[in-house]
Amino acid sequence: MDGIKQKIKRLIPFWLGKKIRGAYQKFLGLIYKGNNYYCPYCKHSFRKMLSDGERLQVIEKFKIIGSGFRHNCTCPRCYSKDRDRLIHLYFEIKSNIFTVPQKVLHIAPEAWLKELFQALPHIHYTNGVKDAESMGYYYDRRTRDLDITDLEMKDNFYDVIVCNHVLEHIPDDIKAMKEIYRVLKPGGWAVLQVPYSNVLESTYEDKTIVKLEQRAKFFGQFDHVRIYAKDYVKRLESVGFKVELFNPVNEDWGNNYIEKYGLNTKEDLFVAHKPM
Repeated sequence: MDGIKQKIKRLIPFWLGKKIRGAYQKFLGLIYKGNNYYCPYCKHSFRKMLSDGERLQVIEKFKIIGSGFRHNCTCPRCYSKDRDRLIHLYFEIKSNIFTVPQKVLHIAPEAWLKELFQALPHIHYTNGVKDAESMGYYYDRRTRDLDITDLEMKDNFYDVIVCNHVLEHIPDDIKAMKEIYRVLKPGGWAVLQVPYSNVLESTYEDKTIVKLEQRAKFFGQFDHVRIYAKDYVKRLESVGFKVELFNPVNEDWGNNYIEKYGLNTKEDLFVAHKPM
């Protein structure tokens, strides 16, 4: 069913999809208006947020974080998810991205993040995704067609790269990690968030599983090709990254943001730094 939905959406041009989404978002924003939760992307407050995800057996079995059913996950106004608001919090607290000129590469750009970057005049912003032209519902014509395993950019070019829930879709994820490392400047950093399990010791992959329904059954989504595990950090380190785990649970000020932004307390943000 998910595969069919995606195919239907790809037939809808971006301009029409944007109008449909915009009208529906305004309606939901009014319905859910309140003061319990706040979205830093659209800058609106809500009495509750939308539930998101599915209750699949494999997700429950391996307790996959960043996947599965979650209450108060999705912003009713702009559709940012809990993991996206965690990224925004890292930007706010741990980075200078809002104040210092930087080159940013955004892979498979989420609309709310894309609008954030485009609104910052000091950011040199590039975004792209593979098969961009065939995905008009999601991406406008300014979105470049990029192959994450063979990036066209020169070495050591970007200060920041955001690749949010992408690597779990890529058959050769190590090659993709190497490319991200290559185009990142020394001293630069990348948000490389994925759904992951802290129950599994080793990442689970099986290249013989190719049918969409089988991938949903074994990996938790029809277009995923693996379940990342406790060894995800080691995979990133294998290409040269130094990995920082960010979770507001570990900070004195954390609870205020966790409640206000509707964050998942179990989710760490994976920030990969390229050494100088």
